[in-house]
Amino acid sequence: MDGPRSRRPGRDELFLQDILDAPSELAAVIEAQRSAAARLPQDLAGCRRRRLIGMGSSGFAARDAAARWRHDGLDAVAEVASASAPSPGGAGTLAVVISASGRTPEVLAAAARHRDQGSTVVALTAEPASPLAAGADAVVPLRATAVETAGIACQTYRATVSGLVLLGVGRAAADAAAALSCAPAALAAFIDGRGAWLDAAATLLETGREVHVLADGLGSGLAEQAALMLREAPRIAALPFDTGDWLHVGQYTLYPGDGVLLFAGSPADDEAIATVHRRGGRVVAVGRPRDDADVAVPMAVGPDDWAVGALVAPAAAELVAAEIWARASGWERRDAG
Repeated sequence: MDGPRSRRPGRDELFLQDILDAPSELAAVIEAQRSAAARLPQDLAGCRRRRLIGMGSSGFAARDAAARWRHDGLDAVAEVASASAPSPGGAGTLAVVISASGRTPEVLAAAARHRDQGSTVVALTAEPASPLAAGADAVVPLRATAVETAGIACQTYRATVSGLVLLGVGRAAADAAAALSCAPAALAAFIDGRGAWLDAAATLLETGREVHVLADGLGSGLAEQAALMLREAPRIAALPFDTGDWLHVGQYTLYPGDGVLLFAGSPADDEAIATVHRRGGRVVAVGRPRDDADVAVPMAVGPDDWAVGALVAPAAAELVAAEIWARASGWERRDAG
């Protein structure tokens, strides 16, 4: 008689394993990216006009990098690769084209257009043999040792964030790049401490209604990525907002009992949390502990360590998404049994 067949892991289990493997992969990819950064064209710092081009999670990471670079005085804009009227390239323009597969048609077209117009083209891709890499002036890798087995861009999103940090210029960018070495340990510690908050956070956000995801304008891509994790994994409706702008345009669809996932750091945090509570909602707050949050998700990253925080904070949404997905999948597996 044949022995019992081993059950193949569900996609929810693969997603959780991808999250748990993220610290070691991040450490390896940062090392690989540092090596690639040392080989970048010497005149890259002189490209004060920058266009970051991608789609999905790639575009979300680009959005935050562009906002940070504008803060540092660069002319930087993140563009969706499929936009019908992109900005022109030319000498003095750095086009950062991002595609994990290196085969996204819209990104390939953008890279070719910028190359033809005389821009310097740097590709961020997980596939060094891809068409995107072949047509670029330089390549920054998005993968070192691991492959996302669930097909959900959590590790590659992080790799895009770290790769873009290394493309920054100036003293602030150099400090952020130096801080990247601390990120894998900080991420591991955050994941290891999930038992203190994960069950409560998942229960609060698993309402059957849409989740509002709030973050400061410098982290609008983080809010987009967090909302995507909730939509793509457990299939929960989730809407991203800048925290301050949510007070003007987003609060109207928040109903009593609804959950809000807030990434702390906006000047509007206090007012937003008070408004959520006034409307009968509840808040999961990620960042420094807050007495006014219904569930606090502490993240031991200093306010000046923004690059490390940008690599750790997404794990809050990933872990919540994985937990809610696992609950639903577990019920399905038990019912099937």
